[in-house]
Amino acid sequence: MALALEVIATSVEDARAAEMGGAARIELVAALDRGGMTPPSALVDEVLAAVIIPVRVMVRQSEAHDVPDPALRRQLVDEARAIGQRPVDGLVFGALAGGRIDEALLDAIAGASGRPLTFHRAFEDAVDPLEALASLSRHPAVDRILCDGGAGDWPSRAARLADWSRLVEGRIVFLAGGGVTDEAIEVLSRTRELREVHVGRLVREPPTADGVVSATRVGALVDRLRRLRPA
Repeated sequence: MALALEVIATSVEDARAAEMGGAARIELVAALDRGGMTPPSALVDEVLAAVIIPVRVMVRQSEAHDVPDPALRRQLVDEARAIGQRPVDGLVFGALAGGRIDEALLDAIAGASGRPLTFHRAFEDAVDPLEALASLSRHPAVDRILCDGGAGDWPSRAARLADWSRLVEGRIVFLAGGGVTDEAIEVLSRTRELREVHVGRLVREPPTADGVVSATRVGALVDRLRRLRPA
């Protein structure tokens, strides 16, 4: 099967364009220029009303992956609870404590939301990715990890993502993302262990954080993914 395409959206217009172009899922965020933050509740509701494809919503309030402040931790849990009460496909969340998975906060977010979780690119900053993967494997709510595969060129990253995918034996899906380029699409499509790819700027016009999702660009990428890995 072709790689399924997840597209970052920051507006209703982005979400509609992603769906029109054939995206399989949307990651809804605010402040894309800061790596993606929790979107306003009103925007979540508007997007859910506008599209029928699955929507995962970011829960994040700081660019730092460590969240030591008790008040901020409570805020994130409250946001997760509010989002989980809506018909979302899941949440996108990630946090570390001293370079390791912040399991206490992860448990709290999962419990409050009652939804599946994508653990976001905080995974890339874990001191030991294998230890982090083992930790996440113990959390039944975590069904995806968004990750660029670490250091090196895209063939090296794809090989690493393939190795990690084999370790979790399909229970957790590695969602390849983070600066995905045209070259990366070629390499990732050849990596049979991978099933999904996550893009932002690649389908925006212009291809910047301030650009808007183009249905034409999304459609062209979906077609390309199908050609590269036919069913």
